[in-house]
Amino acid sequence: MAQLVENPLLDPANLARIDDLSLLARVVVEGNHFGLHRSRKQGHGSEFFQYRNYEPGEDLKNIDWKVFAKQNELVAKTYEETSNANLILILDASASMSFQGNSSPCSKFRYSQMLAACLAYLAYRQGDRIGLFGGNQENLQWLFPESGKESFKSILTKIGSMIPQGKDPDDQAWEKFKASLPAQATVVIISDFLEDEDRITDRLSFAHSSRYECLCLQVIDPIEENLPEMDAVRFASLEGDEEKSASPERIRQEYQRRFLEHLNTLTNCFAACGAEYTVLKTVDNLGLGIRKFIGLRSLFK
Repeated sequence: MAQLVENPLLDPANLARIDDLSLLARVVVEGNHFGLHRSRKQGHGSEFFQYRNYEPGEDLKNIDWKVFAKQNELVAKTYEETSNANLILILDASASMSFQGNSSPCSKFRYSQMLAACLAYLAYRQGDRIGLFGGNQENLQWLFPESGKESFKSILTKIGSMIPQGKDPDDQAWEKFKASLPAQATVVIISDFLEDEDRITDRLSFAHSSRYECLCLQVIDPIEENLPEMDAVRFASLEGDEEKSASPERIRQEYQRRFLEHLNTLTNCFAACGAEYTVLKTVDNLGLGIRKFIGLRSLFK
């Protein structure tokens, strides 16, 4: 996979130290000048955006008279104007996402949290509506897309409060989600996609429609591609009680073959659904996933 030029503001090892997801997202998006093909709109919405110089001849209702009284300066208020675009983030918080290899800067879920926060901030800055679906069967989240600062803050709060545990949302939850989708949206799924590959086609059936764009970002730990070099290893299921002992050297090639087979199966499933697909490792800088998202949105808008 092609790597971007090293940048400490995109390095997950540095970003994982920032607890505040809102701060992290601003550092990444604004510090690296990420943006879509259009600038944020300014209009007559309900949420204040910024001040600008008053232009003679425009409506006097735009003037902030309190500022004029205090500073004897004519300035006009501008407000956020929401677009027609919807972004829905689907974040996997099942137990397998908690995995972190010894050489990785963070767990798969922490990496996914950071990436989701950056995409949410980018969409918020563009004035888009943002929604959230996912979590796990024990703690299922579904926030319908809304615009504005409070909605954005609520999304980040939900993302930050998720704890990877249990199993993926079941088929019933997915059916309810699909039934309540807005008329048009970009859907970004962030998951390790290590199970339920036989259900992907049904769960992403909405992606066949020209009204939806779907981007699937598979987050894996580098150690999941190749087994660690050791004399013996015990495999423990993160979503069950099963354990198995084995000699890595005897099964390494078979594991790699099956892992590649799994990736090929996912590639075919996503292609059949009409979804974009990218593999990200927890050592990759966040710019890889962000640029993939920007490319998709630029084509769709």
